[in-house]
Amino acid sequence: MPVVAGGVEIRLAVEADRLPLARLFAAVAEERDGIAAEPPVDVEKWAARWELDQTLVGVSGEEIVGELHLVRTPFGFAEIGMMVDAQWRGRGVGSALLDEAIRLGRERGLHKLTLGVFPHNEAAISLYRNFGFVEEGRHVKHIRRANGELWDLIDMGLLL
Repeated sequence: MPVVAGGVEIRLAVEADRLPLARLFAAVAEERDGIAAEPPVDVEKWAARWELDQTLVGVSGEEIVGELHLVRTPFGFAEIGMMVDAQWRGRGVGSALLDEAIRLGRERGLHKLTLGVFPHNEAAISLYRNFGFVEEGRHVKHIRRANGELWDLIDMGLLL
């Protein structure tokens, strides 16, 4: 199922991707602003628990530069989450991952994709809107950060 976009191959994750995925997760968590997780990240633990059959990866050469996971619910929709390596943002990796996630969602008989995004993550919100996602609600002071701050989370959805 490889899809190549801008020199980045999009494919389902395989066993060998576990550790690189966990390292990407740790690097993005280190930024403390794009995902709910914060350091320290137990890379070995995350590597072991990754749901590979629900994960798309963006690969450049041998390096995983992006990830999108679809967590299917028993109700016909999937919740998605996405990370792109800081050096690869703005280069089409997120778009390629979303394109493939939408295709895969339809192929798997889903009727909807949903996600949560921080209000300050304007680049991600813009990307999701470009793909047709709409804001469906807001969880006020939903995510507690390590420093005690409480961050809102915007719910977005896309009917397939």
